[in-house]
Amino acid sequence: MAVQVTLLREYLVTLQGDEAAVGLGLAAWLVGIGIGAGLSRLASARQARHLAAWALGLLALSGMGGLCLARTGRQLFATPPGELLTLGPSLLLGLLVFTLPGALIGTAFVALATATAHFGSNPDQSIGKLYVFEALGSLGAGLLVTLVVIPRIPSVAGLSLMTSVTLAAAVPAALAGLIGGRWLVPLLSAAALLGALPVTSEKLELYTEQLRFASLAPNQPFIASTETPYQQLTIGGDEVRVLYASGQYVTSFPDPFEDESRAHQLMLLAERPQRVLAFGGVETGLLRFCLMHPVQQFDLVIMDQRAFELVERYLAPPDRAALSDPRVRVTFDDPRRFLERSRDNYDLVLNLAPDPETLLVARTATVQWNRRVASRLAPGGVYVSRFTTGANVQAGEIGALGASLYNSLRDVFPVVEAAPGPDGLLLAGESHEAVTLDPTRLAARWNRRGIESEVFVAELLPMLFPEERVATLRAELDQQAIRAPSTTDDRPVSLHHALLVRQQIAQSAWATMLGWSARHPRWLLVLSLLPSALFFAWRLARRRRALASVSAHAIAVTGGCGLAWSLMLFFSFQTRVGALYSGLGALTAVYMLGLAGGGFWATRRGAGTIGLLRAQGLGLGFAIAVTLGLAGMDRLERLPWLLLAAHVVLLALAGAATGALFPAAASALGADASRTRPVASLLELTDHGGAAVAALGVAVVFVPAFGLAQTAAITVALQLLALGATWIGVNAQRE
Repeated sequence: MAVQVTLLREYLVTLQGDEAAVGLGLAAWLVGIGIGAGLSRLASARQARHLAAWALGLLALSGMGGLCLARTGRQLFATPPGELLTLGPSLLLGLLVFTLPGALIGTAFVALATATAHFGSNPDQSIGKLYVFEALGSLGAGLLVTLVVIPRIPSVAGLSLMTSVTLAAAVPAALAGLIGGRWLVPLLSAAALLGALPVTSEKLELYTEQLRFASLAPNQPFIASTETPYQQLTIGGDEVRVLYASGQYVTSFPDPFEDESRAHQLMLLAERPQRVLAFGGVETGLLRFCLMHPVQQFDLVIMDQRAFELVERYLAPPDRAALSDPRVRVTFDDPRRFLERSRDNYDLVLNLAPDPETLLVARTATVQWNRRVASRLAPGGVYVSRFTTGANVQAGEIGALGASLYNSLRDVFPVVEAAPGPDGLLLAGESHEAVTLDPTRLAARWNRRGIESEVFVAELLPMLFPEERVATLRAELDQQAIRAPSTTDDRPVSLHHALLVRQQIAQSAWATMLGWSARHPRWLLVLSLLPSALFFAWRLARRRRALASVSAHAIAVTGGCGLAWSLMLFFSFQTRVGALYSGLGALTAVYMLGLAGGGFWATRRGAGTIGLLRAQGLGLGFAIAVTLGLAGMDRLERLPWLLLAAHVVLLALAGAATGALFPAAASALGADASRTRPVASLLELTDHGGAAVAALGVAVVFVPAFGLAQTAAITVALQLLALGATWIGVNAQRE
């Protein structure tokens, strides 16, 4: 778990903050587990002792290798600066980073089960108990990584320290002869501890960070980097600084000419911008020029305080001075929570976030977000957000992305206008009097304010907002909006469009498949249910003893559903709370707690085929609970602690539903299995194989196509089919 969480965070940065990295990384990890579980069947009981020790030792080493691979992934595929890794290279990099440690996990599990049975333990009980203890170890590591390592220790040192601790925990088993490596395991633990020392870890940390930055901004000197609860930040450059957040370009500063021009454009969009609210993006240069307008109060809400503190150190003196202006109030808070708690009304609200290419950004582009903004607008107030427009026409996925954002605003605001770009603007408000792009009216506002500027004059406004292009853009968005659904907390379709834009720009073959899935959700639903439906029909037609096949099918379905539930809850957490980057370990630990609880329950009450049916019934009940929970999550937005508790409880339930089936299936198959190794290998292979398929499908296809609640409802149908097939198989076994 320590290796997994560390590598997922690094891989997330390589994919420039795209949360689909969690699904892709887990898919590759689970593929590796399946490979390791399958290959370990070839080892004899005598060899299993030594195989377990070598797997544990190599697992510790593979974590550091995976970290270096993740940070240098762009160079491996010669990705040009400014371009994102497309889905194909992302998958290949995921396999390179995650498959080896996953394979070592699968190998170690089967080898340990075989070694335990060789020492006289009951075979099916040993598998179930190992499964529970694996989950408990993951729980402890997840909490340690999240609460201790990530906030206080750099990644290289933290990973070395965690692998040293976990290898040390295996020393008693090596000394007792349960596994091999009497000298190997303690020596590797000591070596990992030495790797955590500053003299070695700091050099590797700096070197790999510099390599990663060089792939993003070649020929730019590296200055500093840091990790926050929300993202990884890197800053570089000379006289002009460049800022990257989770591998994605954010801004260059100072750029006073561009900043002044942009600031005046934005401030002119409100008739009387006396009270202004901005959610970041203005502090690196825009703010001081915004304050040249008749501003009485400027509230700057920053979610990521550590990112702000890093950037502030490198701001130009006039920009730092603007932050100290008595009219400016800097608040460190989650934007959604701020809007819920605030009682102020604003004449102008600015949201200058980039296109919603990640859930972290998309959470401030949904219908639910727009409702919060509308509640805080004063009469005549205007909300302004940015979006990318096409060079000549709004078409293709760029047009669909803009139309989705446009629709999300029209669901809330009576009047929505769009300003051409390529860095375009969307304006929303209550009336056409408030919301305008008419150059004549904007020029009148400029002249009334009497601002002296060397770079901006009223005569520029017809070129910035040409009436013909504004009208054409509005018509194109209206036409595209007929087919483009709004983006919501439950269904972030803007994320899917942004992913498709990246594939099309790179001319990736994945664009066709992703586009098809978005246009044909009914066929996608049929394809998702078809394998289990065919298996159910086959078992119904051929009622004969086949406990192994129905158990394997049940494990594959529940493993896939469990991974799908956890991913959907991760995505919901990112949308509604926003701290998945730092909370990934703790959230996974909660899931593992449920896994251990379900596994413990199954080892006590899940014996035989009755236990298998009980465990599947439990899975069906939890699938329904997760579906209802995701469907009702919006109602908890005003109660942050209850919202957090709901995610924790549902993750634990999802883990329990998954964890109960593995030991139950091992117990049901125990009477038919003469050896532990084939049973452990079969269950490990099918469990993680189903989870790998789900990890890839849910992250990239199903959530964008159906949304969270509807995707969860599909898992209910899958659980029903699996339970029906098992019922038929159990009855045939009895006959």
